Amino acid sequence: MRRCFLLLVDGLRPDVAERLLEAGRLPHLTAMVRSGGGVTRAVTSFPSTTTVSYLPFLTGCSPGRCNTPSIRWLDRTAYDGKWWRNRDAVRSYCGYQAGMLDGDIDPTVRSVFELVPESIAFFTMITRGLTPERDPTRRARVYWAAIGHYLYWNQPSDDVVARQLLRAVDQPWKFCFAQFPAVDGYTHQSTPEAPKVLRALERVDRVVGRLRDRLAARGELEESLIVVVSDHGATEVHTHLDLPEWFRDRGVPTLSHPIMWQRAPRAAVMVAGNGSAMVYARPNEPRASRWPLERLRQPDAFGSDHDLIDSLVAEPAVAFVAAESGDGGVRVVSSSGEAEIRSLGDAISYQPMTGDPLDIGGARTLAHREWLEQTWNARFPDAPMQILDQFRSQRTGDLIVVGREGFDFRRRYEIPEHKAGHGSMHRAHMQIPLWSSHPLPAQRLRSTDLFPSMLAWLGIPVPAGIDGELVWHPGSGRGREQREIAPARVVTALP
Repeated sequence: MRRCFLLLVDGLRPDVAERLLEAGRLPHLTAMVRSGGGVTRAVTSFPSTTTVSYLPFLTGCSPGRCNTPSIRWLDRTAYDGKWWRNRDAVRSYCGYQAGMLDGDIDPTVRSVFELVPESIAFFTMITRGLTPERDPTRRARVYWAAIGHYLYWNQPSDDVVARQLLRAVDQPWKFCFAQFPAVDGYTHQSTPEAPKVLRALERVDRVVGRLRDRLAARGELEESLIVVVSDHGATEVHTHLDLPEWFRDRGVPTLSHPIMWQRAPRAAVMVAGNGSAMVYARPNEPRASRWPLERLRQPDAFGSDHDLIDSLVAEPAVAFVAAESGDGGVRVVSSSGEAEIRSLGDAISYQPMTGDPLDIGGARTLAHREWLEQTWNARFPDAPMQILDQFRSQRTGDLIVVGREGFDFRRRYEIPEHKAGHGSMHRAHMQIPLWSSHPLPAQRLRSTDLFPSMLAWLGIPVPAGIDGELVWHPGSGRGREQREIAPARVVTALP
């Protein structure tokens, strides 16, 4: 029986992992690669934040396709300003509404847990298709998440996951998903390279070694696919621009978490990660569609006396903003100018108008996988594709605000303070590490691409209509040379 083990190390930056690998501090991952596996990087989904960035691995679909565009969002068709009656129209997966995520995902999207009944998961936020006995850590996850967040003690969560994962080896599960949260927790409390972060990663490495040993003892190692990934990267935060307060300081009554009882709000700000945010204009006036950028620029859009878009992109914390245009495109605006992204069927066009906010270097029209390839080491990898995906969701805000590296958008109610964060679209947040017990392809990968590969390994038909593509066929072509990753120095094929 073929088996698949997906281990997700939340918040692990690829260059941090690569340096430990080269230094010999991850011997079990090294051994897995030397035994015919592979190591590379992939690009995650935007927003690069826990929970919604798990969707590609477990459904093969991006957050926009799943219609869950962020960890916080507002249903503009249902919210009319009566905050208590409409409280379920303003969503946050960071609190008591976390359990609503499964029901919020587009009903046509199927999770791996639905497709593979012989599956089990540990510390997963996405549980669609899982029965209680296949989600044995659901209560422990909530308990230890609170302990880690407020008491800075994250390692017990990883220890619980490790015990459950190793126990599952001796049970007849075909697919096992294990989420290790300690790296992300310690990163938020310090830096992406803090000693506690590195120690937590070294412990995950030892779990990989024990997992491989147990599978070998059962004679199942060759028939098992082990995939180790992260959901996003991270960077240190030196400055917090509290975006809800920014609007309030300009005389705009603003609804934002956790203060949901704002009377007659003229803006709603939903922060993610905390490196990006969605902004909804006039949220207490229900409507079926977003306002285009041209409308958002009008002072009365937010009840201001001037164009707030120009003021916002002038802030050092803001890399760019994006909003739909009136003729079906998406406009991207930064302090350096404006450009337009447009979907052209199988291709995506990027046309600078008064500037090049994505630093792409000029006008281009490329297929979506060409965009991934050609922007791999750009400032904003895969940005045209990721931006268009956000606007596939009817729940996405009128305006997307993307932060610069070193900044985030939440201060007042982020307790404890985030000293490092994620959620933005720049490379340090979007590129993720990827290890496998089988060789990896030369093609660049998105996190959505792993889903069909794991299903193919298990012999499960890949659902139609997903975003991921079957560009990696695990088990075929063992020993193929792996691609070098630039600019970081990384061992991609070990002797």
